Amino acid sequence: MQMHDNQQIAVVTGAAGDFGREIVRKLLAEGFCVAATDIVEERLKELPKYVEFPEKLGLFYMDVSNSESIQKTSEEIAMVFGDSIVLLVNNAGIFERTPILLQEYHDTVKKIIDINLLGSYYSTSIFSKFMIRKRYGRIINIASLAGTWGAAFGSAYAASKAGMIAASKSWARELGSFGVRVNAIAPGVCKTQMLEHTEKHNSFSAEKILLDLVPVGRCGSAEDVAELVMFLATCKTDYLNGEVITLDGGLNIGTVEITQLS
Repeated sequence: MQMHDNQQIAVVTGAAGDFGREIVRKLLAEGFCVAATDIVEERLKELPKYVEFPEKLGLFYMDVSNSESIQKTSEEIAMVFGDSIVLLVNNAGIFERTPILLQEYHDTVKKIIDINLLGSYYSTSIFSKFMIRKRYGRIINIASLAGTWGAAFGSAYAASKAGMIAASKSWARELGSFGVRVNAIAPGVCKTQMLEHTEKHNSFSAEKILLDLVPVGRCGSAEDVAELVMFLATCKTDYLNGEVITLDGGLNIGTVEITQLS
């Protein structure tokens, strides 16, 4: 299906995950044609069941850790939807524990960096070219609070997200003169399948811990992240560039509380 020239196309990586699915749903509702990409084809094929406008949705297998896969997919997207790609959401990512003292995790470290950091680098390099030709585009990188705080036993994940944050600022400066705006979102702890997997293997409840630490009294959600993606994708100003927006319910402001005044 070939779209009209004025039809805006969004590319979402990691579209089959919790964040990705909700981001795709909201972008379609806003009127974008969405190229949903993921490496997990089985979950990707289920995506149309969750959206209101499946006729504007394209499903594309893509391995973000492989630049050749991204290049091939970008050409497929252009053939299906046209070349009016104006939005890229770098959402693909994985989390696994990587204790620094255990050498058996070295392969896991490389995998995390390849997907989380190099994946966003390769995707931005290839898809930003479409935006430069249009002299307009928005790139939104899904980083993490771990990228600014660090994460014990998860240093590879934290490093990959810190790299995304630094890259976002660099790309904002590099692509700004071409009409392309780059910003990042740093979510705190969100209720996702990734978190549930981590809780199950480490016997703790993030939600119980966070009740006393987060001023709003809850974990974040995929809907929270998608709402902020929508704001960055559709806001009228082009002056928002190179920013990292923390989305953690106020966790980062600390927990000091004065309970008695004398």
